Amino acid sequence: MVVITVFFEGGANPTSNPNADTIDNTSRLREAFNTLLNSGIENKNIRIIAHPAYSTSNVIKQRLPKSLLLIDLDGEKELKSKKILDYGLKDIEDSIFFMVQTMEAWILSQPDIIEQYLSTKYTKKTITHLNDDATIFGKNPEAIVCPDKVLNTLLQKHFLIQKNGKEKNLQYGKLKLAPSLIEILDINALKKTFEDVQGLLLKAESLFP
Repeated sequence: MVVITVFFEGGANPTSNPNADTIDNTSRLREAFNTLLNSGIENKNIRIIAHPAYSTSNVIKQRLPKSLLLIDLDGEKELKSKKILDYGLKDIEDSIFFMVQTMEAWILSQPDIIEQYLSTKYTKKTITHLNDDATIFGKNPEAIVCPDKVLNTLLQKHFLIQKNGKEKNLQYGKLKLAPSLIEILDINALKKTFEDVQGLLLKAESLFP
């Protein structure tokens, strides 16, 4: 079996002395990316091992054989070439892939799946479906600016969580909630929506000798 390592932007800063919960959530995020990405690999002789590397700067330090880098673009896909030049990654351009605009755009691209999952965990407080919300309705997920903030707005608007005996608006947490949402996404739908998802998986399979 060939192991392909994917270093992705996300997880806790290892130098910030994260607490046990944060460490556990970072581990969950790693597992979620492993589950999601491997669900898109058809060749069973290939295994992706995903590693959260916290920040863009930490991700781009990883230049190991048979490794791929996955980072937030923080902009529309037309910026990819410029980002690669800005980061000094032209020499390994074919191993660089972007989450456009950030990881949360992947989540926002599948509102039906997210709503179905969240409705089993939290109280739905509106009759409007997430995919009909004007915040994202009819929008290209790659064109949504600050997807993490948009996702947080959606969750607060549509879901309630029980906390200390009281109901409060559900808030999005990159480590607390993201792992559960990432691992339930449909990889085939992601490949159709985000060209870099398709590109990363094709590149991983091409590394099989």
